[in-house]
Amino acid sequence: MELQVTSIRYYNTSRGVGYECKTNVPGLLVINQGNGGATYLTGKGSNEFFDYTEFDLEDLIDKYETSL
Repeated sequence: MELQVTSIRYYNTSRGVGYECKTNVPGLLVINQGNGGATYLTGKGSNEFFDYTEFDLEDLIDKYETSL
């Protein structure tokens, strides 16, 4: 299965903007907490996609945003 971002929710933090992205895998999220840290996968099924790098995840977000 190819991982895809299906929605994004942005929110303000004390150090910047964080975001939470739903994916086409139920219960699997792409997260960035907005504190200067990494973008990562969390939730059910994240072990199946362990080979996705932070840059791969950012590319998925970019694809979703340009499709809007």
